[in-house]
Amino acid sequence: MEQGKTEKVTVIGIGRAGVNIINALSKLKPAARLELAAIDTDKETLDSCDVSQKILADSGWRKGSGCGGSVIKGQRSLARERSSIRSLIENSKLLIVTGGFGGGTATGGVPIIASVVAEKKIPAIFMMTLPFSFEGHSRLRTADDGVRELLPAAEVLLCLPNDLLFSALEADAPARDAFAKADIEMARAVLGMSEIIRSDKMLPADFASFREALNNKKATCCFGIGIANADDGLNRGHIALEKMLKSPFMGSADQLKEAHAVMLILTGGSDMKLGELKKILEATEGFAAPGAKMTVGVNTDPSYEDTVQLTAVAIKFDKADIPIVEPIKNHQFIPNMVNHARDRSETGKSNDLFQDELPLQSISKGIFVNSTSFIYNGEDLDIPTFQRKMITIDKGEG
Repeated sequence: MEQGKTEKVTVIGIGRAGVNIINALSKLKPAARLELAAIDTDKETLDSCDVSQKILADSGWRKGSGCGGSVIKGQRSLARERSSIRSLIENSKLLIVTGGFGGGTATGGVPIIASVVAEKKIPAIFMMTLPFSFEGHSRLRTADDGVRELLPAAEVLLCLPNDLLFSALEADAPARDAFAKADIEMARAVLGMSEIIRSDKMLPADFASFREALNNKKATCCFGIGIANADDGLNRGHIALEKMLKSPFMGSADQLKEAHAVMLILTGGSDMKLGELKKILEATEGFAAPGAKMTVGVNTDPSYEDTVQLTAVAIKFDKADIPIVEPIKNHQFIPNMVNHARDRSETGKSNDLFQDELPLQSISKGIFVNSTSFIYNGEDLDIPTFQRKMITIDKGEG
């Protein structure tokens, strides 16, 4: 990408959590280059958001009263806003959708956005939070169902557990502070992820490489951002690394060590030297497990003069989605084919593969012999086709 060239990156916050994240993002100065929008079925929540682009979903039916936690209502409400969503994301180079799984509007509505994105063929990253444990089993179960519903439809889905924030909060911190902290950290995470589209050709980490790293597997992600400038000291790269490792959504350095895939994006100004770049990336990669899949991108931007920003995504796949290499199980017909080929070769005959007779046998209706038959075009469809038509298998011998 050419220096100074601006690509349209649209960020949509959906549901109460998504709207709060967008509101927090709008207050970050580097987010000025992003197109921000908020979607909700709750008018009161939307009114509290400072961004100009808002969609009060399904206002005709919901009357701005929200979905009350109903996933079905959230799905129906967003389905009625497909045309508005299409207009909103038009000409976007990258779309980021954010919100919280576990409620009604986001859990039910995000798959609708994903289907519109697929129609428009726009690269999209879905960054969704998972509920705090103290929010109850019902919300956790709804969130898990939401992940499973969205996973096949989304090219890139990042799920960040809110529980990671406990490492950055005091035990006696008010519950309201926990949710506010989640909004701010998610806003920073979205800002960091938006850098993926701007990574230039020095070390490109594009959308395709990120999608390949995830490969449509169910996973949870830890996300860290570290920013340091000349005022922090001469070794600003290592300071940025320390801040990234201490990010609330990263949890700790152990998250990198346990990750199956890691994505790193380094952003700096024109003053960033090759040696500094090398040290930062090598030091960060040193925290990852030897077998982790690494994806690295580097971007330079005049607005980052005297500043470096290190963004890391640590991806841990669900155990059920980790591929296990097992010996190939022989199909019941394959051993016979191989054995016959070997036997014929040993006897001096042709070693062409041999196909056994299919194990077809006459089937009796048994206790259903006196039941009503399913007749179509004069044929009893309860009787297997080969038996009705008296088909015999020609093995090609003799």
